[in-house]
Amino acid sequence: MPVMGGSGVDAMLKRLGVLVAAGFLGWSAPAAAQTNWSPALEGKCAAKDAVACWTLGETLLKGQGVTADPKKAVGAFVRACDLGVAEACYIAATRTDPEKRGTNADAMAAAGLFTKGCEAGLGSSCLSAGIYTEQGWGVSKDHPRALMLYERGCTLRDGESCRYLSQIWAFGEAINNSRTDGPKTLDWSVKGCNAGDGPSCVTVSWLYAGNMGIGFNQAAGERYARMGCGLDHADSCYNLGYMVFQRKDYVEARNFYARSCRLPGGRDTAGACKTAGDLNTFLANRSDEDARYEATQRARADEITRLLGSGDYNGAMYRAAYGMGSIEQVNRILLAASSAGRLPEIDDIYFVAFQTWNISSQARNIVTAEKRRRDAAQRQAARLAPAYGGSSSSWSWTPSSSSSSSSSGSTYTPPRISESDIYRNARENTRTTYCNAGWGCR
Repeated sequence: MPVMGGSGVDAMLKRLGVLVAAGFLGWSAPAAAQTNWSPALEGKCAAKDAVACWTLGETLLKGQGVTADPKKAVGAFVRACDLGVAEACYIAATRTDPEKRGTNADAMAAAGLFTKGCEAGLGSSCLSAGIYTEQGWGVSKDHPRALMLYERGCTLRDGESCRYLSQIWAFGEAINNSRTDGPKTLDWSVKGCNAGDGPSCVTVSWLYAGNMGIGFNQAAGERYARMGCGLDHADSCYNLGYMVFQRKDYVEARNFYARSCRLPGGRDTAGACKTAGDLNTFLANRSDEDARYEATQRARADEITRLLGSGDYNGAMYRAAYGMGSIEQVNRILLAASSAGRLPEIDDIYFVAFQTWNISSQARNIVTAEKRRRDAAQRQAARLAPAYGGSSSSWSWTPSSSSSSSSSGSTYTPPRISESDIYRNARENTRTTYCNAGWGCR
């Protein structure tokens, strides 16, 4: 039985406890050489040097060359936040209100910092700001504004923000006047999956099984299940095993169930392991199935060659990643696309998924550089877009006068700080904050 469908939708979509994970950064920055504290940092930060404030916060937080002082570190991150460093806003907010008490001055300060981070272009800050606004923690409860914050987070490619919206429309809650809407659930789930959120991929595949008024579409459901499995999401691999089993592709079914068995976090790990074992026993006496599988893989490899020859790099990548699951072919396509200057034609989700794949070092460098370039472009577009959302978003809230961004967008000047400095160790700091607060670690 697949993970999706029936009463399983409740377990799949419940957003109780999402705040535990809310705000984790959706992009990954490689750890850089750590910088130690120096007396000059204080003066440079006071002179509104955003890089110095960011570095000062890091060194004080971790005790690099100086006695660790978390309180002073928060102060430095707040100054960096005021200078437009979105990640600094987020880190300062999580340290300011670590227990989510909701009504005190710490909650007010954290809500303001999350909002600044959202305005500066960090999707995970939008999600946290939306949660504070929906719950009335430190700010007035405002459901329409909370929805717009979630939408902005999704627009900024924060997959969890997209998932949050899909769950709202799947269940119908106070924030949307208890309305349910299948097409909106599908739309936000597709965006979440494309942003690299595995649970969103599960939701899409469940919807395409003919649920919530969405027409049955086996091919589309399998496509999104493959995307989720490519993100190492155990339930997506489980569902995919079920789907390919239904069309009697027993070797692939065994492989996907086995993959679900190996991955953490699945809701039926024991079932995945048992099914993989049963299929393995079944296939032991069916050499014809292995031969058919090998022939299919060869045909897929030939198709990839044809697609590359025609210049369809994105189509080739889909066949390599989700059709074959071949690291060798993925490496080949990344190198070819990079050499041809065609990386921008490949969908975003691959550059999220391949961060967990054991691709070659050369291919990994390509993935890291391309993802950073895309994140920087998205961040810059968000900073400069009119009404903070562009024509494709309903985001229309005008930030307060204390915002570090201009409400018109056209006069905003980003701080003089390189993207590499902004990104440096941001994910590590964020993860440390959550681990130390006891909210769970990824």
